[in-house]
Amino acid sequence: MKETKSKYAIYLYPSQMEEVKSLLEQANAKSQSEFVSDAIRFYIGYLQQGKNVDYLAPVIAQTIKEEIGSTERNLARMLFKLAVESAIVSELQAVQHQISADRMDALRQMCSRIVAENNGIITFEKAYATQHRDA
Repeated sequence: MKETKSKYAIYLYPSQMEEVKSLLEQANAKSQSEFVSDAIRFYIGYLQQGKNVDYLAPVIAQTIKEEIGSTERNLARMLFKLAVESAIVSELQAVQHQISADRMDALRQMCSRIVAENNGIITFEKAYATQHRDA
């Protein structure tokens, strides 16, 4: 059902009416009445948004917490799987190589330094170059 307009007497400052007249075209309003009606609609929306923010803020915060929790669980699962694979490789290497405790400590220190320098981005090519730089 379409609402019909009614006439109301409102009081405005003359400077406000001058601003309305000067901004009619920019506001894409056909009349001063349409301009004022649009301005009132905008202000009502602005005020209602304030009430909605009070309701939405906790809902948004809870949704973000749930999403972060889900992401954290997924990352934990992936890190666990990666740790298992790393343990398998370590066990296989330990079976094949006889390495002294001193050599193991030196290797751990070197690898820690390399990982820190490369922000954890390690490639086979870089490892190969490190191990065969004298060849």
